[in-house]
Amino acid sequence: MGAVEIVDSVWLVGSGTQPDALTDPHDCHCYLIWDGADGLLVDTGTGLGAQTWLANVAEVCDPGALAGAVVTHYHADHAGGAAAAGAVGLPVIASAETGAALSSGDESRTSLAAARAAGIYPPGYRLSPVTVDRVVGDGDTVHAGRLAVEIVAAPGHCDGHLVVLARVAGRDILFGGDCLFAGGRVSMQAIHDCRLDRYAETVVALAGRDVDVLLPGHGEPVLRDAGTEIREAADSFRRLVPPPNVLTG
Repeated sequence: MGAVEIVDSVWLVGSGTQPDALTDPHDCHCYLIWDGADGLLVDTGTGLGAQTWLANVAEVCDPGALAGAVVTHYHADHAGGAAAAGAVGLPVIASAETGAALSSGDESRTSLAAARAAGIYPPGYRLSPVTVDRVVGDGDTVHAGRLAVEIVAAPGHCDGHLVVLARVAGRDILFGGDCLFAGGRVSMQAIHDCRLDRYAETVVALAGRDVDVLLPGHGEPVLRDAGTEIREAADSFRRLVPPPNVLTG
């Protein structure tokens, strides 16, 4: 197990399903952008596999050289490891909604209590509180040396969800969190802040962006012409029909 280079200068350093980068079965995909001198992380897993993904990062670069860890949203499989990132000195970067939830470890707002009751997380799992170092919103830019990534508000899957757009090694890459997946699928759950109307607005807006590569929070990456699949999801929403739900297979 270790860091797996997905495209030039982007590595998968944590995952709950990818065998070569497996950190903990409950983790999302955690990505490292590293251009040889500067970089940052996108998503931090549950924290259950944090020591493994930190070791995977260290295979590529000194973790202390990173500009921080962007957390796409406050669900535990993406945000639970933010406390571990902060503990090793990595600035945690997230939306205001995610920052408020993480600072208090709010298990209701993050739907962790409901997910744990449904058997999605181990009975003893808890969200470790952490203070977000930088609050970001739609249109903000996060700089890591020569690297600049755009933050895009992407509510729908949950409140405060962000996605990250970056041009890396000549590729336009969307780090999609739980917003978009291969095959033009989305992630809709029976939770308090999964909002179908906001989801539609988000996906239709993203369909207007130039995207070559989609790196989702779960499942297979889309390594070329990802914009086509995003537009398929947007076209479905425009017909008032939700796209296929990744949670139903």
